Amino acid sequence: MTIHQSLTKPATRFHKFPRVVTYSADMDDSREKHLPALPEGAPVAQALSALLRNPWQHVVLRWNSKAAVLSAFFRGVIFLIASVKSHHAGRASGVFAEALFGAVSAGFFGALTQSLRFAQPGWLAALLLAGVFPLAFQLGDFTFHAALGTQVFLIGMISSAVFTVLSSGFNLYIMRRGTLLVGEEGNPFSQDLSALPRLALMFVVAGVMKTWRFIEYFLRQDEAVSDSVSADNIASS
Repeated sequence: MTIHQSLTKPATRFHKFPRVVTYSADMDDSREKHLPALPEGAPVAQALSALLRNPWQHVVLRWNSKAAVLSAFFRGVIFLIASVKSHHAGRASGVFAEALFGAVSAGFFGALTQSLRFAQPGWLAALLLAGVFPLAFQLGDFTFHAALGTQVFLIGMISSAVFTVLSSGFNLYIMRRGTLLVGEEGNPFSQDLSALPRLALMFVVAGVMKTWRFIEYFLRQDEAVSDSVSADNIASS
């Protein structure tokens, strides 16, 4: 091949350089945003089956950082206040363990709540999310303290259990109203925080109203039984 031919012959081989990828903050949640959510209104059994078939996708990758932050803060503060009268050296480690376990487990529990919040029947979903799962959570909390050998304060553990029950019901209530969600369903954390006081008041009012209706129902049932007994007595006489 002559020099002229080598200069005029078109190039047939190219050097491939690695493409430079510019980092974007949106890349952190790109996987999470493209995860298919469980269908709303699905039966509880179907929703649980989907979670068990792919826990990595529906639970791990949807770990709720918002619930984790709030749980770590409130649990640590509550445990510290409950044990403030104790001068035991392990109080600080107990508070840290409570905050750590609360953060990690609340993130996963928040993912469960977000996935199952609209499962049907609603009462069964509420029973699982505000009753059964919190009980397992509290047992895990106690086991975690025991495994670390931290000083367990009775008042602190009772306070933690009460907080678990109330916060589980509250999280279910606000997630059904679009707050404290993550992924494509979620809002900025600052917007969620600003909505919490109003939702907390609504939660308390709704709880009082439901309790009153429950009492009123049993009072009506008691009156109906009394009227029935009186009518029977009159008829027999």
